[in-house]
Amino acid sequence: MKNSSLETYSLKTAIKDALTEWSTAKSYFNQVSEPELVEYAVLRLEAAEKRVSFLLRKAREEEGDPP
Repeated sequence: MKNSSLETYSLKTAIKDALTEWSTAKSYFNQVSEPELVEYAVLRLEAAEKRVSFLLRKAREEEGDPP
């Protein structure tokens, strides 16, 4: 069953937001040098990457593509 256009729009918005967060996290990672901040930056970047991956997989599933 296809989702409503509102649900699709919300998923598209979530993907856009996740990509923005990933870009921000990547920029932050490239700017820090203190060990504790580097560790935080790595964790933040990994979390952003996982969120993007999850949302893109969900979008593919909703389009009817196999996982």
